[in-house]
Amino acid sequence: MKEKFGAQNVVSFTLHQDEKTPHIHAVLAPITAKNTLSADQLFNPKSLRQLQTDYAQAMAPHGFERGVEHSQAKHDPMQRLYGLEAQHAQRVAELTRPTAPAPAFQLSDPPLLGRDEWKAREEARINAELARQAEAARAQLVEVAKLAQANTAAAEQVRVLQKQLSTSEGLKQGNFTGLQEATKQVEVGDQMFDKMAVRYAQGEDLADFREFGATVREQERAELTRVVEGMLTKPVRDGDDFQAKLQAAGYQVQRDEQGKGIFIHEASGATFKTTEIQPNGKAIGPQLTATIERTTQQALTKSKGQSRGGGIGMG
Repeated sequence: MKEKFGAQNVVSFTLHQDEKTPHIHAVLAPITAKNTLSADQLFNPKSLRQLQTDYAQAMAPHGFERGVEHSQAKHDPMQRLYGLEAQHAQRVAELTRPTAPAPAFQLSDPPLLGRDEWKAREEARINAELARQAEAARAQLVEVAKLAQANTAAAEQVRVLQKQLSTSEGLKQGNFTGLQEATKQVEVGDQMFDKMAVRYAQGEDLADFREFGATVREQERAELTRVVEGMLTKPVRDGDDFQAKLQAAGYQVQRDEQGKGIFIHEASGATFKTTEIQPNGKAIGPQLTATIERTTQQALTKSKGQSRGGGIGMG
């Protein structure tokens, strides 16, 4: 300041640290080289731009960079800028907050037939889920990057998110490794199934195979009983509603050659007569009828209550 304007013209030079960025207030007497008083001559748009350039050059060793010359940016009050910075920092923190790991990818049970189609479907499901996760992460990264342009403090968090995003390929590889292992297990199962089929065709008595099948069937019967017990505790409007709920749980209701109802487990193919399913240790028919009647009565009671509550009082 002394070199630029002369020591005799520097009235005061005070460091202020009352704001986030330390700054200096300088008071000068605008005395020209001709020893005249002229603020317009010393402080005009051209000279002020040059002051900014000179200051940036002097502070360059400390990492200071000059602002954009002839910028059309408008001045914002510092309180507003600080508020925006705080909002940006909060939003970036929300976007980069560690999230719970995605649940392990669950492969569906392989069918006895059509294993190639099953494998293709599982690969497609894995790809779709990973694409969804990657797109969500990229969307976060884009938003954080935009905020980082206005808040340089977010730069480190951007790098953290980029690192998280880079692991998506590893996740994909891990899921496909699991699929490959499952496929190998399926292939082993196929070989065992083929051997069993050949032994059966050759007339062997596969007692161990029958015993295994009986065990699986009993497990399926117990599971179906549990499912029906749960359904009977909830509203069931009619027989069609009951069948729809069973279908949603993975079971079909059909008629056998004698016209009697049977339950079929879609995944295993296990078939059960209605007499084999004893929810709560009792026959299913009377319990289903009672559940439907209870549901109907509850609906009527609710309807009557709404009708009474909807009238207009006359006072």
